[in-house]
Amino acid sequence: MKNLDGPAFGKASVRSTQWRTALFAVATIALGFVFSASAMADNEFDRVGLLEAAGDEARTDIMAADRHILIVRHARKAEESCNALDCPLGENGLAMVARLDVLLGEPDFDAIYSSGACRTYETALPAGAVIQHAAAARAPAMCGGGIAERMRDDAIAEAVASDARWTFVAEHSNTSCSWVAAVAGEDALAGTLCDSGQLTSADYGDIFWLYRVGEVWTLEVLEGAFEVAE
Repeated sequence: MKNLDGPAFGKASVRSTQWRTALFAVATIALGFVFSASAMADNEFDRVGLLEAAGDEARTDIMAADRHILIVRHARKAEESCNALDCPLGENGLAMVARLDVLLGEPDFDAIYSSGACRTYETALPAGAVIQHAAAARAPAMCGGGIAERMRDDAIAEAVASDARWTFVAEHSNTSCSWVAAVAGEDALAGTLCDSGQLTSADYGDIFWLYRVGEVWTLEVLEGAFEVAE
């Protein structure tokens, strides 16, 4: 389990109880991944838990890819109606983050991005040290304090140009799909949950896995991969 201490987590001791509940809830899930992933260990892929969650047809290409960018919408908030930057994750959202932590595995990702909203920042923490960007031009504040030094477009450009093998991104329902399109092109959205250009309010727990073979980016969607039933 990675260190999930951070500006949003450190200030809320009440969440320690929620985390214990969440971690207990995913203990069985973690054991399941250990046993199922062991059958694929001979593949020598560096994130076997994720590979096991992918579709059978995509696995061969995923194993051949030199770069991977995973994009998720933030986990569930404490109050669904709250849209402020400091809206925290709820108990169910924390359980989702714990499940995501198991899926992502070790070590930390090479590059981790989130908007400055606490709900995206908290969702990205299992991947490692998060770099926040402004959620919008009118909302440059970062979770935990401070002002973001760059906009979302800057973060996207950096992620695309990078040679990082593993990149993780936590965004919002109306911005996750723009990351997918920026990396793989608008055509990649067709037939996916991003078909309309953004996710619906009900779309939680999906992982948009972009992987590159040669110079071609392909999208594999792990639907509901870290969803936890309410």
